[in-house]
Amino acid sequence: MTAPRKSCGNIQPIYEGKKARGGSVRVGGRRLSVPRRESGSEGRVMDAAIRRPSLAALADRGTWGSPWEFLLSCVGLSVGIGNVWRFPYLAYQNGGGAFLIPYIVMLILAGKPMYFLELAVGQFSGVGPLALWNCCPIAKGVGCAMITVSLVVCIYYNVIMSYTVYYMVASFAPEVPWAKCDPAWANMDTCYIRDESTVNLTLNINDTSISETIKETASLQYWERHVLKLSDGIENLGPIKWDLALCLLFSWIVVVLCLVKGIKTSGKVVYFAATFPYLILFTLLITGLLQEGAWSGVAYFLYPEWSKLLNIQVWQAAAGQMFFSLSVSMGGLIMYSSYNDFRNNVYRDALVVSVMDTVTSIISGMVTFSILGAMAHDLGVPISHVVKEGPGLAFIAYPEALLRLPFPQVWSVLFFLMLFVLGLDSEFALLENVLTSLSDEFPELRQHKLGFCIVTAVFCYTIGLTCVTYGGNYVLTLMDVYGGGVAVLFIAISESIALLWIYGLKNICRDMKFMLRFQPGFYWRITWSFFSPVILGMILVYSFIQFKPLKYEDYDYPDWADAIGWTLAGVSTIQIPLWAFIMIWRQKSDSLSGKIREACKPTSDWGPANPGNKENWQELVDSMAKCEVKYHNGNIIVSPEAEACLRRPV
Repeated sequence: MTAPRKSCGNIQPIYEGKKARGGSVRVGGRRLSVPRRESGSEGRVMDAAIRRPSLAALADRGTWGSPWEFLLSCVGLSVGIGNVWRFPYLAYQNGGGAFLIPYIVMLILAGKPMYFLELAVGQFSGVGPLALWNCCPIAKGVGCAMITVSLVVCIYYNVIMSYTVYYMVASFAPEVPWAKCDPAWANMDTCYIRDESTVNLTLNINDTSISETIKETASLQYWERHVLKLSDGIENLGPIKWDLALCLLFSWIVVVLCLVKGIKTSGKVVYFAATFPYLILFTLLITGLLQEGAWSGVAYFLYPEWSKLLNIQVWQAAAGQMFFSLSVSMGGLIMYSSYNDFRNNVYRDALVVSVMDTVTSIISGMVTFSILGAMAHDLGVPISHVVKEGPGLAFIAYPEALLRLPFPQVWSVLFFLMLFVLGLDSEFALLENVLTSLSDEFPELRQHKLGFCIVTAVFCYTIGLTCVTYGGNYVLTLMDVYGGGVAVLFIAISESIALLWIYGLKNICRDMKFMLRFQPGFYWRITWSFFSPVILGMILVYSFIQFKPLKYEDYDYPDWADAIGWTLAGVSTIQIPLWAFIMIWRQKSDSLSGKIREACKPTSDWGPANPGNKENWQELVDSMAKCEVKYHNGNIIVSPEAEACLRRPV
C-alpha cells in the first residue's frame, strides 16, 4: 500500500528573487539543492507569455490601500447585522444558553479553522471564489454555489437594512413613535407602555400557558402593525408597502455608490463603519444591565437548558449562524483576501476577526436578553413568553431599550444608523463578491464596472420587493432559513472535502508554508481535515432525518412554501454536482476513472497570481515531486529521480 508523501512540516520555502532558482529546499531534515532546470525554462517562458493577458487583468482588480483596510473590512463583513439582529433572535428561539454552547463548539471546531483557511487560500491564489477552483476543477460548482448564495443573501440583507432606514427616519419625530400607543396603528385593548401602565395578566395553572389577555408593548405593535403591516400568512402577500420600498431603494443606491470603484471606495468607508457600532453597543449594554430584572435575562442567555442540547435543530441553527456571522462559505472572505499582498500575515488577521465576531455576538446577546429580562420583570411572565420568536426580535427589543435613554430620539437615530452601517459592510462584501468573481471569469466586465454593478443592483431590488409586501416578512424568513442556512451548510461541507481531501491537506500546508513562512499547527490540521467536514456532515444528515416544516411564530408555512424554500436552496447546491459532472465530461481521458482523476488535478493556471511568486512556488512543487519517498509493505521505495535528488550534495 502506498502511503502519502511526507508532511510539509519540514519544508523551507523558496523565497522570492533570482537566488531562489538556484536555491535549496529542506525535506525531512536534509537540505537539498534545487536545480535551475534550464531545459524547461523555455517552455515556462512561453507558458507565462500565453497567460500574460489574464495576469494583467488580475492586476487591474485593485489592492487594499493598507493592511488596516483589509482587517477592518473583514471586521465589517463578519461583525454585522448577523451579530446584532440574527444571533439574538436565534438564541431566544433556541433556549438562550442552550444555543450559546453549540455555537461556541461549532465556532472552535469549524468556524475559526474555515475562516483562516478561506483567507489563506484567497490570499495565496489572488483570485475570487470562482477562479480559485483551478486547484480542484471538479469542485468548480462550489464557487458557483458561493456566488449564488451571496446573491440570495444580498437580496434579503438589504431588506433588513431598509428596516433600519425606516426606523432612523421615524426617529426624527419630536417623540419616537413606539413611545406611545397610537390609535392609528395600535390595538388599544392590548397595547402597553411600560412606563405608564400596570399589566393585568392571568395564568392558566393547569397547562402553565399564558392566556390571551397578555398585553403587547407599543414597540412590538409598532413593528408588526405599522412597519410591516404583517398579513396572516405567506398566502396573502398583499400590496407592496411603498414606504419600505423607498427605504430599500435608498439602501441599494448607497451600496452601488460605495462600490463604483470597488475596494478603493469601500476600503475607506470601513474605517468608520467597523468602529462606530461598538460605541453604541456598549452604551446599550450598560443601560440594559442597569434595568430591574435585567440580570435574569442575562442568566437565561448564559445558562443552558440542558435537554435542548439534544435537539439537532439547535445545533443546525448554531452552525448556520456561525457561518452567517463569520461569512464563511459565501466567498466574501476569499474575495477580500485575494486583494492582499502575498506575504500579509493573514493568520493574525483571522484570529483577530474571529475573536471580535464572537465577542460582538455575545455582547449583542447580553444587550437583547437584559432588555427581555426587564420586560419579563415588568410583565410578570417567564422570559420565553415576553415576545414572539422570529426575525423581528431586534426591532422590538432594541427600540424598547432606547426608550430608557435620555433623549431617545438622538440615540435611536444613532442606533439605527449603526445597524445600517453594520449592514453596509456586509452588503459591500456580498455584492463585491458576485461582481469580482464574475469579472475574474469574464475580464471584459471590468471595463463596464458601473453598468454591471447597477444591473445587478436593479435585479436584486426587483426581487427584494417581494420582501416589502404585507406578507414580505414571511418571504424574508423563507429566504433566510433555506437560501442562507441549509445551502451554506452544504457548501461548507463540499468546500472542506474539495480543499482538504481532494486537493489535499499536504498541499494546503505546503502552500501556506511557502506564503506565510510557517507551518499550520496540529489544531488547524485536525479541524480542517476531520472535525469541520465530519461534524457539519453529521448535522446536515440528522437535520434531514428530523426535518420539520418551517414556522413563523405560531404560523405554519404551507407545503408549497416549503417546496419553494427547498428549490431556493437547490438553486445553489445543485451547481456543485452539476459542475462536477461538466468538469469530468470535459477531460480528455478515455475512461471514466481517468476523467475523474484528471478533474481532481490542479490546472496549469493554479498558483500565486504574481508571476515571480508562481515561478518560485512551481520550483518548490517540482522539487518535492522529485524527492518524493513512498512506502510499500513496510519498505521504502525510492525512484531514480528521488535518489538523485537525495544524493545531491548540499
